[in-house]
Amino acid sequence: MRRGHPPKVLPTGYHHGDLRNALLAATDTLLAEAGLEKFTLREVARRAGVSHGAPAHHFGAVSGLLSAYAAEGFAELARAMARRRAAAPSAPFAQLLAVGLAYVDQALAHRARFQLMFRSDCLDPASVPLTTARDEAYAHLVACIARIDPGPDPAAELRRRRKTALAWSMVHGFATLMLDNALFAAEAQGDRARALAIVESLLRSTEAAFRARPRPPRRAEAPGR
Repeated sequence: MRRGHPPKVLPTGYHHGDLRNALLAATDTLLAEAGLEKFTLREVARRAGVSHGAPAHHFGAVSGLLSAYAAEGFAELARAMARRRAAAPSAPFAQLLAVGLAYVDQALAHRARFQLMFRSDCLDPASVPLTTARDEAYAHLVACIARIDPGPDPAAELRRRRKTALAWSMVHGFATLMLDNALFAAEAQGDRARALAIVESLLRSTEAAFRARPRPPRRAEAPGR
């Protein structure tokens, strides 16, 4: 046996050749415990049991690692949406409810990851995995709105964009308040199922708005007619 320093014991779950997942797991733990403000590549490396230069070598800058981690979050969000849609009735609004519930559920289950996913100042906008995963999740929402309000005309396209913005604003705003505002979150009493029931009730109360197809304004008649 060679003399010298004893070999470094790597944390459970790390395997040679799986450095990427080890660093992502360490990122998850560090963000949950210390938040983004205290996040460093050196601490990620320490928690993963690798050299302090390993994260930079694998992901480049901090934004590279955080972007890869955020991409995993969007990919899981898309999978959660797909699972809830598969279990929900096929009716268009029921599918939209499934997407909204998956969104809020993921936010409450993975607070630090969810908050990072929308911190564009910390992420690499050129990251292909990030944009691909984000687009995949967003596509579920777009598809549900398209089923509720179909039509090839420009007016229908405008309505869909606005209804998509409405649905996203509702679930994102609800999730953000649940995570960041103790007074708002108190309504759910720390119960995730109760929080999901509340947001489902809110979404159901707006069903008419999603189904509405406003008619274009009538042309004003010429004077004297």
